[in-house]
Parts: sequence; C-alpha cells; structure tokens
Amino acid sequence: MKTFFTIVASIATVTSFAQDVKFGKISKQDFEKIKSTIQADAPAEVLYSEGDYKVTFNTHQGGVEQTKKVFYRYIVFDKDKTPNDILTISIPIYKTEGSDQDKLLSLKAVTYNLENGKIVQQKLEKKDIFLDKVHRFLDKQTFTFPNVKNGSILEYSYEILSPFISSTDTWYFQQSVPVVNSNFTFQSQDYFNYQQDLRGSFSPKITKDSKEDTYTSTVYNRGLDPSMNAGVVDRSSTIQNGKLKINTLSYSLTNLPTYSKEPYVLNHKNMLSSLQFELASYKQPGQTPQNFSTTWEKIGKDLMDNSNLGRELTGNNFLDETVKTLTANKNTDLEKTEAIFEYVKNNFTWNDYLSVFTDNGIRKTFNDKTGNSADINLLLISMLKKAGINVNPIVLSSLNNGLINYSFPSRTKLNYVIAGATINNEFYLIDATDKNSQLNLLPLRAINDRGIMLLENGIKEIPLRNSVMTNNKKTITADLKADGTLTGSFTNLRDNYFYMADKNEIASDPKAFQKEYVDGYNFEISDFKSQDNKINIIRHQFKFSDANVDVAGNKIIFNPLLFLANTKYYLNLEQRNYNIEFGAPITTVSTVNIKIPAGYKVEALPVEKQFTMQDQASGYAYKVVEKDGYIVAQSYKITPYSVLPPSYYKPLKEFSENIIKAESQQVILVKE
Repeated sequence: MKTFFTIVASIATVTSFAQDVKFGKISKQDFEKIKSTIQADAPAEVLYSEGDYKVTFNTHQGGVEQTKKVFYRYIVFDKDKTPNDILTISIPIYKTEGSDQDKLLSLKAVTYNLENGKIVQQKLEKKDIFLDKVHRFLDKQTFTFPNVKNGSILEYSYEILSPFISSTDTWYFQQSVPVVNSNFTFQSQDYFNYQQDLRGSFSPKITKDSKEDTYTSTVYNRGLDPSMNAGVVDRSSTIQNGKLKINTLSYSLTNLPTYSKEPYVLNHKNMLSSLQFELASYKQPGQTPQNFSTTWEKIGKDLMDNSNLGRELTGNNFLDETVKTLTANKNTDLEKTEAIFEYVKNNFTWNDYLSVFTDNGIRKTFNDKTGNSADINLLLISMLKKAGINVNPIVLSSLNNGLINYSFPSRTKLNYVIAGATINNEFYLIDATDKNSQLNLLPLRAINDRGIMLLENGIKEIPLRNSVMTNNKKTITADLKADGTLTGSFTNLRDNYFYMADKNEIASDPKAFQKEYVDGYNFEISDFKSQDNKINIIRHQFKFSDANVDVAGNKIIFNPLLFLANTKYYLNLEQRNYNIEFGAPITTVSTVNIKIPAGYKVEALPVEKQFTMQDQASGYAYKVVEKDGYIVAQSYKITPYSVLPPSYYKPLKEFSENIIKAESQQVILVKE
C-alpha cells in the first residue's frame, strides 16, 4: 500500500519477543536430542520459530511501513529424509513497477555441529545466497544451509522493511516437520484496524497488550484508492498533537505434529494452522474512515468498476471482426464458445503471472499475443460477450495462494480470474491460460474450492469443480518364470486432467517428472519414455526386469496386480474437516496379463469383488481369471465427482480398506 501521511515523533514500540531463545545462543545440551519428542520417526524438528510483524510510522521519511522479523531454529535427525523446505529457504521480496519494494535489511543463517566435544559453526556466506526473479512483482532470496549432517542444528533469521501494509504474510504454525514452539506477534497503531484470519484445528494461546504514547505529527491529507492500486494525492497538511495507542497481539502454539500428507488434498497448506492479518480500515484523526475490506458485494462492485478488470470488458470494437469470422459457421452458442475458446488458447500465451487485474490490457494483449492471467481470460470473456454468450468473470484465490475465507471478505486474497458461462442452462468454467484445458476442465492452479462471479448487479459464489471425466489406464504384460522372476512392460494412458497436469510437469522439468514417476520401485526399470499423441492422451511406458514373486516348494504365490496393487493404507485421520479433492472425476482401470510358466497350473484365484461407496460416490470392481495360458487381473474404480465434502471421509476410509483387502488376495500356481 502507498504511504498516505507523515508523522514526525518519537513513538515507542513494544518488544514482542518474550522467549529466552536467541539467535546464536547454542549450548552442548541442545545437541543431546536424538529424536523428536512429538513424532519419534520425524527426520527433523522445528525447535523454535518466531515472527514479529509491526506496522509503524516512519519517523524519518514519513509514511507507514511494515517490519517483518523472522527467526527459525531446527534440529536435523536424518538429513537424507529431511524435507527440502527445511534445508533450502526462500524469502519472498515483493515489489511494484515503481519504486516501492521490500528491502531485506539483514539475513543470517548458521549450521552448528558438535565435533569432538566442541560446537563448530558454519555461517552462510553472501556468495551462497541467490536471487530468483519469479516475476516482476516478486523476487526470492534463496539459500541452502551449508554442511548439514545428522544431528546438526540450523538457524536463520531475517528482517524486511516493507512499504506494503495491506496485509501480513501468512504465518504457518505447522510445518513439514513437527514444531516444538511457534510464536507470532503483530503490532499496529490505533489508526489501523486489522482483522485476523486464523485457521486450522489448533487454537493458539493469545495475549493482548496496548500502550499509549504521545506524538506530534505533520499530517498530509492524502487519498487512497480502495483498490490499493492508485497513487497518493497531496492536498494539505496540518500539525497535530495527540495520544496514540499501540496494540500488540501475541500468538503461541507448542508441540505441533507435522501435517499429514494425506491423499486427495491439492494443497496441503490449506489444512495447516495459520494466521494472517489484513487491513480492514484506516481512520486518521479528523478524517473520514477509509474501508478496504467490507463485504464481498462491495469488493465485487469495486472490481467491476476497476479500469483494469470490469471496465476492460467494455468497448473493444477491434475484436468484432475476429469474433464474426470465428462464429460465422457455428449454429449454437456452445459451438461459438468452443471456437472462441480454442482461438484464444492457441493464439495467446500466458506469461506465468497471476492477477485479477490486466497488465497489458485487452488491446495490447491482442496485438502482442501474450499477457497475464487477467489479460488472457478477460480477452476471452470480451470475445464471448461479443458473440452473445452469457459470460462473466470469476475471481478467485489460486491453489498455491490458499483458500478464501468467505466469512472474511478480502480483496488482496484474490489473485486470479477465469470465465463462467451459462449456455443452454448449463454452466461452464473456462480458463484459456492453459493450452490443454477444456470447457469445465480447469488447470490445477484454478481449482481452489470456490470463486466469486462478478455480475452487473452483484456477485455469486461459484464452486470450482472440474466435471470432465478423466481416464487413467494402466497395463502390465509380464512373463513369469518357474524360479519366480518376472520381466515385462508397463504402459499408462492418461487423458484430460492427467494429460494437462503431466504436460505441464514435463514442460517444467522432464527429468524430475521421470524421477518421480519411476521412483520407489525395487526392481530394474529401463526404456522409460513419454509420448504425447497431441489428441489429449499421453502415454508413459517402461520395461522392467529382476522383479520377483514368492516360490515355496512346488508352488508360486503372487499378487496378480503386481506393483499396481493397492496394499498400503494412507487415510490416517479419525476425521477430516477439509474437502476430499480428486481434481476431476476419475476412472482408473488396471489390467495385468501374466504368462503362466510351463508345467504349472492354477490352484487358487482371488475372489471376485464388487462394491460401491455411500451414495454411489465411488464404485469398484475386481476380477481375476485364467485365460489362454495367462493370469488376467483387472481392477476398475470410478469416482464421478471432483470433490466430496468432509462428511464422506469415513465412508472413503471404509471404501479404501475394502479395496486393499480385495487387492491383497494372492494367486497360487502349483507344479503339475
């Protein structure tokens, strides 16, 4: 947020750190811990974390600023299993196209090791700190802790001075490893009304403190656009004397387990205990209060009145001829929509920047063939409107940006826009930023519970759900020898949602995709390759050898689904208060053909199974037969919904247990 008044005074601040843990104060006793006291198998632990955020008046240069002080201390028990987000730290540095940007005032990081009874330090050097330019509004200072071993203690701290005061960063009390102690303090002056957005299943201990101080100020009466994008206008100034209350809120949580990496969660951070503050209003003495977060209706109206969102959809006559050409031979609104959608997808390229506001604007985007998410999708919406389609923008928080709190209206939480169209009484979600998306098939980044559709006379909450069925077909053909060895090939055909996701991952890092795909097998894999047939189907395949099944005397015993069998249980919570997210409706078919070795016959086959989940929310079938000298096993699972509410968690657990039982059955071959 731009600064909008100057104060010249000596204003007291409240020291928020009340703990004895200080950076650099390490003793030999700190190394005595050999495993986590919260989760014995944890590879590392957060011993202490502390965030101290303050919004204060700049007494030297004028205006308002936010100071962010962050301190973390970890202990590593098993380096090889420690998550990368513990060993490599990225610090966000926000900026604008103007002069406003975060300033990193200090950064320290140290690795401590106990060697021959002495504490040995290895400090982070400047040459080991890298600046990653994510996009023109965000940089990241990134470093990796040096010389980390089993038993190492890691510390880092930094301080940032920021001109942006509309909100704090989100503070996550929970981490990817257990947390012994996590603390967050927020301090602001009485002129500012910040609302807390506290989430998660853990309730922190909260303490409040306030202190009154006197001040003398020169106040410049300056205006601020509610959208927080407009500049500051200087009107007049007055000298004021008065009293000012400084408010401090402190939050503390202890002994937090690591978040459970359960399946069917698109962004695990959405389940974590976290805290963020957002500026709701500002009241300067003698001035009319300025409200920034009021209601979703007010936010929707402001966005539609904004020159970089709603007003971008008016006019645009330069698009008329293109729309006329694209729809000339189309007889229905759905055909017109599909033609325009394909045109925008194939002719305009997203620049990887997310925003609800245009950067280039529709005209420049049309000419340059590139733009941010708003540029691309507002161009799409404008063209659809010209074709007579009932379409509106839907603003949302992208997946990595976290869930919107619908009871806490927040403009700053919105960072993405897509299209919502009603055609022949059917509703369609449309996003043209991904060249592999379809009508009602959004990319992963746009699937985040609900969005807000902006109408001419109000708003409407819209569930963000993919409804295009996605198929995942897996096939194994294997040759079984009498000694229990297996060789064969594996093929995986994936379409729609999986096709889109795989294409994006491969484009980002093909080696990482391959590594993740084949990681974890305990037999030799060769000739891995991915083939894109360019018609919305991608094929992954590899060959395998040196796989083994059990041989007991004159019998061979094995699971007929081999490495495709569901044998591990991953749903570990008693209950879940978060949606069950599949990403799309999914049909999974696994087929395995195993050649029976010469001289053997079938003694026993698994029992056929077929069952459904509560309310037909999912269905499953499993069958194994002998056919033409082969064991042929096939499992079939269909989930016709992309999202299920938390009330289906226990039924899903029971459904998954039944699948595991079905697929744990064995085939027994006996020598003739």
